[in-house]
Amino acid sequence: MAINLYGPPAAGPTSQIDGTGLDKAAISQNKSAAPSTVPQEDTTAFSSTATAVDTLTQAALQTVPTRQQKVESLKDAVNGAQYQLDAAKIAASLASSDL
Repeated sequence: MAINLYGPPAAGPTSQIDGTGLDKAAISQNKSAAPSTVPQEDTTAFSSTATAVDTLTQAALQTVPTRQQKVESLKDAVNGAQYQLDAAKIAASLASSDL
């Protein structure tokens, strides 16, 4: 008695099913079939809105030199424990905000 682990027995004597259960003859026929048309090249078109968004994104990602200098000086002051917090300003800001 033979047990077929890969599905039902083959339909005919010319059909060969490999270990994956796939019909080798059907696979080779599909490989040899050439496409009827030549694929066209992919194209992309951008709208004016997409171009404007790209331009704004580029502008936003550029750092302003004076701001970068200020950030660096604040970073150095915080890392060196020289940055002084003004408790009155913090309290006034918290009181005036909508938290």
